[in-house]
Amino acid sequence: MNLKLSPSSMRVIVVALFAAATAMAGLWSLPPLDRDEARFAQATTQMLESGDYIAIQFQDRERNKKPAGIYWLQAASVNAFSTVEAREIWAYRIPSMIGIIIAAICTTLAGMKLYDERTGFLAGLFLASAPLVAAEGTIAKTDGVLLALTCLAQLAFLHIYARVQTNQFGSWRWPLAFWIAQGAAILIKGPIAPLVSLLTGVGLLAGPKRFAWIWPMRPIIGTIILLLMIVPWALAIWHATDGRFFTEAIGRDMLGKVGSVQEGHAGLPGYHLLLLSFLFWPAAALIISGVTRTWRERRNWQARFLLAWLIPAWVVFELASTKLPHYVMPLYPALAIMAAHAATKMGTVKWPEKIGALIYCAIGLVAASLVALLPIIFSEAAMTGICFGVSATIALATIFVTMLFWRSKAYQGSIAATALASLYAWTLMTVVLPSLSDLAVSPRISIALELADRHPIHNNTAPVAIAGYSEPSTVFLLGTETALTTPSYAASLLRNGDVSAAIIDRSHDQEFKVALGETNVNTLAVIDGLNYSNGDKVTLTIYVRSPDIR
Repeated sequence: MNLKLSPSSMRVIVVALFAAATAMAGLWSLPPLDRDEARFAQATTQMLESGDYIAIQFQDRERNKKPAGIYWLQAASVNAFSTVEAREIWAYRIPSMIGIIIAAICTTLAGMKLYDERTGFLAGLFLASAPLVAAEGTIAKTDGVLLALTCLAQLAFLHIYARVQTNQFGSWRWPLAFWIAQGAAILIKGPIAPLVSLLTGVGLLAGPKRFAWIWPMRPIIGTIILLLMIVPWALAIWHATDGRFFTEAIGRDMLGKVGSVQEGHAGLPGYHLLLLSFLFWPAAALIISGVTRTWRERRNWQARFLLAWLIPAWVVFELASTKLPHYVMPLYPALAIMAAHAATKMGTVKWPEKIGALIYCAIGLVAASLVALLPIIFSEAAMTGICFGVSATIALATIFVTMLFWRSKAYQGSIAATALASLYAWTLMTVVLPSLSDLAVSPRISIALELADRHPIHNNTAPVAIAGYSEPSTVFLLGTETALTTPSYAASLLRNGDVSAAIIDRSHDQEFKVALGETNVNTLAVIDGLNYSNGDKVTLTIYVRSPDIR
């Protein structure tokens, strides 16, 4: 059988492989990250341990923030590739990695549909190698999967809208894809993907045929699909939590982020715009050029669709009180296509391209410096020579790519920029970040307990008690029964033999020892480091009862 792939299929395959390679950068090397990733992973772990796939809990507390879809995907991944006892965080990350691959493929196909094969190919590479996207592809939480489903929904929307431009109707394939993607996205992260599509539709009302695309989307059958996908779980979680899930998830988590700052994640309007070039680095040289070119072409339906995808939702995210960098990631595919379109059409280098090239160069040099500086600041290991060598290589490569952009070789520069961004992701997440021992507080606790044959999971001992340090990664690594408690109660648990060890922060050490009374303890290990979740330095002492020391 002679199977010959078309050039467009080959381009899609290359993008998929590139996205997989980039997203795998930190899959195995990074320890569980605080706080969100560890919370998601621990809640999934408790689903697997309890067999309850409806209620979402972190230890004995309900986690009524996001729907259950991501936990189901993570649980399926752990069952397929690992075990819950192994606590291998990479198994929880696989759905995110697959999500980034799907998102890159959908972006490629959207670029091809809007413009041509070269534009779609480059847009897929831009998206896959963006630092924010690469990072989310290796973190076990919702955003990688949400990006995939949003891209799929928008790709379907694009096909429906394109058919309307040529008065072609009647197809069911893309409307079904649109509504199924929306239903799945709601089960992953609530209304974010529907909001992006709704705001895209609002943006399209400014152009011709403003309402003509609505009926071809099959809204009646779409509503039925959404109800069939969502209602069974909604009824189950309502019953399991007596309605508390919706009160907390919608009233406190979702709407609360719009009107007030949550968990200290504040930012003025312009926050996302300020971070854009850093988080979408390989395309930084072409963002200004891409957006301005698309705006000039806004009378064309292709440009109109991209602007409708980007602008209304971006304004909403900028106006929301609570801000995190990844909130605008579902809009990155539109930016990727705009930047790729600019690269394929670039002629003489003008001021937008020159400013973009300088921005790209500055960010690349800052990124290169982090490779050298982070291990010096946050690690005890002597990696100075290696890190300085890698840093210099990335800096030189950045200058070379900048010269390509400056000399109007935008397409070649873009390919080189995406390759460099992927290399940087591997350098940062495989070499640099895992070497930062000062930040690896929870993994070092886990290793110390395992070396002493006192690990609650791996050595089947009693759980541990912790006072003064309550990061969720510790619970994930040491087990669901880990007691995050007060110094006096930790002393009581250790004195009575209910825990195999007590882990006490220096600030609570005196209170712990007073509560111990006559009980003799020995120091198993002392862990010094930095809690990067709140910026506090910690010194944790692992205590065991004297007769139990080995």
